[in-house]
Amino acid sequence: MSTFPPQAWAHRQGKIAMRPLEPADWSPAALSARAQIAEAFYRFGIGHDECRADVAASCFTNDVVYEVALGSAEAFTRFEGRETVRERLLGIFAEMSDQRRHVISNVLVEELDLEAGTASALAFGAVTVAADGLVLGSSVIYTATLRRDPDDCWRFDYFFIGMDDFAGRRPKAGDSSQPL
Repeated sequence: MSTFPPQAWAHRQGKIAMRPLEPADWSPAALSARAQIAEAFYRFGIGHDECRADVAASCFTNDVVYEVALGSAEAFTRFEGRETVRERLLGIFAEMSDQRRHVISNVLVEELDLEAGTASALAFGAVTVAADGLVLGSSVIYTATLRRDPDDCWRFDYFFIGMDDFAGRRPKAGDSSQPL
C-alpha cells in the first residue's frame, strides 16, 4: 500500500543530507552564528504569521532562491529575489484570512564556515491554522543555505520549504506560474 508522502522523502530524494553527529566549532563566534541562523528561521515564521512580508523578507538575501514543494524534492514553485518573495507573500496574505502559527524546531546547522561567511541548515516545522477551529495545516522540513551579509546578519540565499502535506487549498499567489 502506497502512502503520500513517502516516508523519509526529503532524505531519500536527496533534498537533505544529514551528517552523523561529529565534533564542531563551539567557539563564541560559532555559537553566535548558530543562534543567528536559528533566529532567521524563527523570524521568517513569525513574520509570516503576522502578515509582515517586510519582516519575513528581511531573512533573505537580495538574490535568494525560494522554493516550495509538496511531499517531494521537486518544487512546484520557485521565486528568485527578496523583492519577489516579499510580493508573493503579500499576495498569499491577501488570499488567506485565517491565523497561521509556524512552530519551527529542530534547527540543525549542518555546515558552518565562519571565514567564508556561509552555512547550511535545516529545520522542522508544523503550521497550525485557526479559523473557526484549530487544525494542523502542514508539517514541513526546511533546508537552506545562508550567507552572512555585510551588515553581519545571516540570511537565506537558498530556502526550500518541503511540505509533507497541506490541509485546505494552496493560495494562488504561492504558485510561481500565476501572475501577481
